[in-house]
Amino acid sequence: MRRWPLRIKVGVYAAVLTAVTFIAASGALLVVIHFRQLGELDDELRGDATEIVRDLQNFRGAPVNPRHPLSGKYIRADLQDRQLMLTGPEGQMLYQSPNLGETSIEGPPGIREMMINGHHSRVGSFRIGDFTVHVGIDLSEIDRLPRDVMIALLLTMPLIALMVFAGGLWLGQKAVAPVARLSEAAERISVENLGERLPLPDANDEIARLTVVLNDAFARLQRSYEATARFSADASHQLKTPVAVLRSGLETMLDGDHIDAVGREEVDNLLRHLRRLTGLIEDLLLLARTDARKLLLQTEPFDLCELVELALDDLTTLMDDRLTIEQDFKRPLTVCADRRHVTMIVQNLIENAGKYTPDGGRICAVARELNGEIVFSVANTGPALSEADREGIFERFRRGSHVGEAQRGHGLGLNIARELARAHGGDLKLARSDGEWNEFVMTLPAGR
Repeated sequence: MRRWPLRIKVGVYAAVLTAVTFIAASGALLVVIHFRQLGELDDELRGDATEIVRDLQNFRGAPVNPRHPLSGKYIRADLQDRQLMLTGPEGQMLYQSPNLGETSIEGPPGIREMMINGHHSRVGSFRIGDFTVHVGIDLSEIDRLPRDVMIALLLTMPLIALMVFAGGLWLGQKAVAPVARLSEAAERISVENLGERLPLPDANDEIARLTVVLNDAFARLQRSYEATARFSADASHQLKTPVAVLRSGLETMLDGDHIDAVGREEVDNLLRHLRRLTGLIEDLLLLARTDARKLLLQTEPFDLCELVELALDDLTTLMDDRLTIEQDFKRPLTVCADRRHVTMIVQNLIENAGKYTPDGGRICAVARELNGEIVFSVANTGPALSEADREGIFERFRRGSHVGEAQRGHGLGLNIARELARAHGGDLKLARSDGEWNEFVMTLPAGR
């Protein structure tokens, strides 16, 4: 039930709660009715005993001697169906109704329940004057009531539960409708439209309060995001000039002849680190522009196959026949995009494949048009990525757990590649990592 929609849960809870409440109320009502009926029966038994003795004492022709047996004619017609015994002062039997047969219902004064000829009966024994009256009544009707109620409950409960479930479902849908509208509005808020806010409900209730709180949180997030993007862009831009000055100065020193061999080696080492720093600054500046949605795309139609072939040629030269490189695409595959940025994506994917493919492995590049999109995939043989690496492979400054010094990098390449693909209306995903192949797939809108 945890994954059921809230409106379904409300309907189920309402139906279950109603059923439990109805059964409990019915049980309690049956108990009250049962004891109420027994009380009325007890009063009726006392009244019957009193009426019988009163008739014997007052009616004309009734026997005077309370020790003589009595005929059934002295018993009123409306009491003929009662289970009746009448005894005299010394306990001698004066009368026993035919429906008792040989069964005796004598007992101490009071009211009790007993089985008479297989029937559950309630019997009262009352001492009135010279007579002791034992009178009983069959409880079959009273005993039948709980059974009839249970049958009625079993027959009607499914219908009641269904009706309550439908009502609960309707109420649940009405209750969660404002939350559903908030969810739909919140899903539309993204980096592209950080200024959009949730619509404020008309009612001044808990949903309205939640909307206000969420809008305040979105406003704070927008300010924080924009401040971070501005800082990244400004910092990267401000770093470019001093780094360029340092690089120019070091290159001038390296070209001069006033430093010895040891100094030249040290300057050359500093230049290598400075080039890495320059690349990192360029990457950060590019990411800042994509985050702020200020990346300028100079789109033009071109054949993606040309970029792939050039990148594969460079990889073939670098690998020195260490790897087997395969390609499968039919020219032309035209895209309308920024050629420089798409080149960065392609080179990143192919260079990564070359870095992480063991000696003797294979790299396969495939490009095709499918459903109005250009699909470009790069797969390489190698060990499967760990679960943590698969989940965070596109995070910034994230490098795989098996990356060594030979594959140095800043951990920004895949993130930049995905952001550039998305900026063009496409995407980049890890499609496969099963221990045989690791495959990345880029999609871009096809150009016409």
